[in-house]
Amino acid sequence: MPKNNAMPVTIPAAIARAQLGSLLGEIAHSKTRYVITKSGKPAAVLLGIEDFDDILEELDPAFRRSLKVAAKEYEAGRAITLQDYLKKRLARSRTR
Repeated sequence: MPKNNAMPVTIPAAIARAQLGSLLGEIAHSKTRYVITKSGKPAAVLLGIEDFDDILEELDPAFRRSLKVAAKEYEAGRAITLQDYLKKRLARSRTR
């Protein structure tokens, strides 16, 4: 199976059914995405759980709002790096 994960690979449902185990392996190892067709028309998508979680997050209205708030804070200069945050947090925990 292909190693390129930029574009989904289109496969007929019969092949997907027969080779599901190897397709799942490809998804796990190379993050390949598949469009499964039935009678030549797209019917389903087979993708990794990480990709699925990313899609769900992007569709979640609360998550989208939090991204907008974070972007505004970043643009206003109120953001710090994770490394700086962890240093401050560690310093605070040592003073307690």
